[in-house]
Parts: sequence; C-alpha cells; structure tokens
Amino acid sequence: MRRTLAGVVKTCVRASLSLPSPTPIRASATSRGDHSKKRHGAYLGSLGMPKRKPLAPATPSPVKPGPRTVRVEAAVPAVDGTFGDDDVADALRELSTRDPKLGELIARCGELPRIFACQEARRAKHEPNRAFRSLARAIVFQQLNGTAAATIFGRVLRCVRAEDDVLALTPDAIIDADEAAMRACGLSQRKHEYLVALARAFHPAHSDFPLSDESLEAMDDTAVMSALVALRGVGPWSVHMFQMFYLNRPDVLPTKDFGVRKGVMRLYGLRDMPSEAKVEEIAERWRPHRTLASMYMWQAADEGKSSGQMQGGDGGKGEKGKAKKEEDHWAGTKKAKKR
Repeated sequence: MRRTLAGVVKTCVRASLSLPSPTPIRASATSRGDHSKKRHGAYLGSLGMPKRKPLAPATPSPVKPGPRTVRVEAAVPAVDGTFGDDDVADALRELSTRDPKLGELIARCGELPRIFACQEARRAKHEPNRAFRSLARAIVFQQLNGTAAATIFGRVLRCVRAEDDVLALTPDAIIDADEAAMRACGLSQRKHEYLVALARAFHPAHSDFPLSDESLEAMDDTAVMSALVALRGVGPWSVHMFQMFYLNRPDVLPTKDFGVRKGVMRLYGLRDMPSEAKVEEIAERWRPHRTLASMYMWQAADEGKSSGQMQGGDGGKGEKGKAKKEEDHWAGTKKAKKR
C-alpha cells in the first residue's frame, strides 16, 4: 500500500514539473499600466533624464506599396512646366536620347536655375513695354562686366524716376530724359544714342512701324532677328539672348556666344575652341530644343572654370582668354562692334 501511494506521488510530481509555467495576468492599458508609465516618465523627468523611446521592431512592419514608377533609359531630372512650346521634361528626355554626352550632363546637373528663371520671367509678359525694357537693359550691359553694368543701369532707372517702379522705364521716359543727366549715369555717347533710337523704334509717334510686345511675340525667329538687328546697338548675339530669355523660343542656338562654344569644347573633348560651323554641326542633333541644350553648354563651361579645365588647344589665350559672364539674363561683350 505504501509503495503504491509513493508511486502515485512520484507520478504527480513528474507531471507537475513537465507543465508550462502559468502566464501572469497583465493589467489592462486603461488601468495599472497607464498609471505606471506616467509615474515612470515623471520620475525620469525629475532626474533630468530623457524619457525612453520605444524600441523599433527588429523587422519593419509591412507597409502599403506606393505607386509604381517607370524607369526610363535616360536619367532625366524631374521638372515641371514648359519652356515656350516645349514640355521641359519631354525635351530633356529627347535630348538625352539623341545625344548621350549631353544626357550624362543633364543627369548629373539636374534642373538648371536658368531654365526656371526664364519661366518665372515669362509670367510677367502681361506687363507693358517689357520687350523695350529688356532690350534697353541689354544695350546698357554691353561691353561692361555685370557689376559695373548693374550700377549704371540703376542710375538710369533713377534718372527716369523708375527706381521704385521699373514699369516707368518707357520709350517716352528715355526720349524725354535730359541727355546730360543720362550721360552722368555712366552712359557713353554711343550708348545714349542707342537707347534713344530704341525708344523711337518702340514709339508710335516716331516710327511708321513701331515695335511692340505683341508684334514681337507674333513674329517667328527669323522675323525677330531681322527686325531687331536693324536697330542701332543690337546685333545677332543680343537678339539670340532676347529670343531665349524674353520670348522663351525653344530652338535658339547662339553660335557667337563664348560660353556655349566653350561648353561644347569641354563636353565633347575638342582640343580647340570650335568654330560657329562646328557648333552648328554638333547642335544639329539638338533640334528642336537647342535653347535648353545651349543652357547646358553654359553649365559645362561653368564646371570647367571651377575645375580648372577651361583651357583648349590655344592654352586658354584664344578669345583673349576671357570667358563672358552670363550676368542676370544678358552679359556684355568685350568687343567694340555691336553683336
């Protein structure tokens, strides 16, 4: 009997040892747990210690997948908007496909501030005399570096009482301004004559076929060139800049621009500064988006200056060894003849 009872006791003990330990009952989140956490946080705060943040799970929780993106062959920056009649993103994608070297530059540099500065300027196209102001500024900036030109242009604005309202810079204001006062602003005799001739070309009382914002907007690129190069002090380079920055024409190639030629030389590994004909040959594949491509040539030239790789086969002495600066929207030229 005793042996039987002892066997039963041993069996029960073994069974109890093999059972899992009971799971403790936790308080609900609305009872003891919340109060305990608040007391613990207050205690840490009293010691000047930061509250402990919960640890992130070892394996992140699954999230809802976002919209599916489609990869394109050419890495084109995400841009929004248009340049003239061009959709910028589509134009850059097309340029990248047609010209792999240019495509690498576009992918590396991304969105250029020049592009969006032009787009921003176009939003003011409803302002009167905008074309006249742009061309007057171009004349003042010719043959000068950006800082000096900006100073003189500011004086001209004060002379015609347009320093607080640039819309007051009108053809009438230039025609009626005192010549001595205008010359005192720093204008040469020739530049003053250029400004007056420009004002007369835009004034209906002084021209049989006056120019206007509306007439220039309606002209094609060839007609704009013909109409503006007929003015004193305005040459092909200035017209190209006007077409690019004021009219936002999408297929302008300023072959006379030093920065564009220098960018072509650097991007395509040319030993010497390319001729205008060579630039046109390379740029043939950029049609009809040569304006945007030219802006990336300026970017390539800028990168060359910062990395000290601007020298060509002439040791950097060609074109007097000086790269023109694109100040605001039009830089001046060091040559005396009109551009």
